[in-house]
Amino acid sequence: MWRNLLTEPGIARGLILSSPKHLRVDEWAIWTPAMLSQARQTPPFPIENPSLGAGRAPLLMSVPVAYYTTFFRPQLWGFFVFDFEHGFSFYWCTKVFGLLLAVAWALRQIGVRSYLLAIFGAIWVLFSSYVQWWFSSPGMLPEMITTWAICLGCAVCFFKDRHRGKLGLALAGFIFCGTNFVLCLYPPYQIPLTLLMLAILAGVWLEKCDKEDSKSTIRALLLIGTGLLAIAIMLIPYWIDVRGTLETVAHTVYPGQRRSAGGDLSLFKLFAGVLGFFESEQTVPAVYDNICEASNFYPLWPAVVLATLFARFRNRTRISPLLATLSIFLICFGLYCVMPLPAWLLRATLLDLATERRALLALGLANIFLCCFFLDRYRAAFLSKTTAGICGAVLWLGVVFLLLRGRTTNAVYFSDPWHWIQPLAISAAILLLFFWEALRFRWLPTVLGALLIFSNAAINPVMSGLGPLLGSNAFKEIDRIRAQDPDGKWIIYHTRYFAQLVKATGAPVFNGTMIVPDLALLHQLDSGANESTYNRYANIGCEVPRKSHEVSASLVYPDFYILFLPPDLPVLANAGYRYMLFPKEWTDGALYGFTLIEKITPGDLWIYRHD
Repeated sequence: MWRNLLTEPGIARGLILSSPKHLRVDEWAIWTPAMLSQARQTPPFPIENPSLGAGRAPLLMSVPVAYYTTFFRPQLWGFFVFDFEHGFSFYWCTKVFGLLLAVAWALRQIGVRSYLLAIFGAIWVLFSSYVQWWFSSPGMLPEMITTWAICLGCAVCFFKDRHRGKLGLALAGFIFCGTNFVLCLYPPYQIPLTLLMLAILAGVWLEKCDKEDSKSTIRALLLIGTGLLAIAIMLIPYWIDVRGTLETVAHTVYPGQRRSAGGDLSLFKLFAGVLGFFESEQTVPAVYDNICEASNFYPLWPAVVLATLFARFRNRTRISPLLATLSIFLICFGLYCVMPLPAWLLRATLLDLATERRALLALGLANIFLCCFFLDRYRAAFLSKTTAGICGAVLWLGVVFLLLRGRTTNAVYFSDPWHWIQPLAISAAILLLFFWEALRFRWLPTVLGALLIFSNAAINPVMSGLGPLLGSNAFKEIDRIRAQDPDGKWIIYHTRYFAQLVKATGAPVFNGTMIVPDLALLHQLDSGANESTYNRYANIGCEVPRKSHEVSASLVYPDFYILFLPPDLPVLANAGYRYMLFPKEWTDGALYGFTLIEKITPGDLWIYRHD
């Protein structure tokens, strides 16, 4: 994407597979420049970096920091061992392979006996459109799922194992990965995932109640309590150091004061995973802003619940407690997503701090764990052909109904026959394999896994190195100016993307993506008149005001605002902001006391310095 933005000729340096996606902006325009900014500070990897946010913002992010908590975050170790590009590669490999191994292992621990089903579940998680489109985002999604899965597996070991050595290893893994999970610091994901873990552990405990004595339960609870206490003790110095920054975040308009009441999703959005194959940036239902927001997990759990209920009431088949707790979790969270719930209940479960959209992650994982456990335990035929046919037909008609509901607000999208034929055909195939009991165990994972891989494996491109960014002429020229004047600060006008480019060189930058607002400076600029606009996690764009010489702000999205900022304000000059970058010629530069010092091509970037 940097090659495209900078209009550099030729193919992208180092591109191996697929193509860059503009909407993966969290990765190429936010997190990668933030990591580079950390690496290029003096000394490198500081706990304070004003270009990323006020206070100790790096401690709230998934970026390398020379701080003791990095010991608990192995995904970041490569930055301290290798050069930056190899460290970056190590970081991405741990995200991919760590997730696969952790989910497969967790599935085995909760009772999935088939290795192939455990591998299938891991592939389903990794290649779901939701995980792929949000793969490298502020929510640190793969790391969070990985550490959550390992903590879950370790907690299950507390109930199952009696060997002291294995319990000791499980406790160490629980503490280590639990600390990493907490450090992800994204409650909208963490709260639903924690509730899902409790539901799974409740199911595992109920499954073993008839086989184990009370001592095993007490032992497991003591080990979990010990692990949680150890995590809290480990993080005491961290909380002391980051407390002020967290208080600033807690008092922001977004996300600090954001609260959920439930019911923000429609049925279409809840089950939109039926559309999650062969999607692209250009084909998105109108109810979504973009393909990332449209991503989801394929919802097979209604088929599992329906089949299980039929087996129970018609054949008296025993329902596994784990199947029951996962089904209850899915139903309850589905209700939370589509209907408002009492405020006291949301506060008690902490779901008022989550969001319905982010709860889809926990729903998706619960869906996958439920389906894998069902496929593993229910291999024998237990439904008559008539019952199976009726169940499959009812669920397929449910998909038809869902698409009809979607068409009422997405007439243009659904005017394309492909957007009807593809989801209906794929759903028919999946439901056929699910209810054809002779084929279900072997062919459903094979077909669904293949569909997920072919549909979503190319969402994130594979690169060798960071040539399109580090090798660009714009990066080299800006870095040369930064090296000559490392204390000179920058403001980038007319585009937030090039603010991130300048940050990647290690230069101090006023705008771009700031995860914690610098309220002290912003109050000096504006005296608090626009505080509700800029007191937030935000992508900040700057424009030169045309009709006045005063600062003003305009909110575009909850996480994006434009600051109309006169470049010659004394406050900015006193703070050291000497460089202004424009993506076109600034004809009024001399009127504000600025002189052109560099024109960069390709890219057409104009850099001005205050006289």
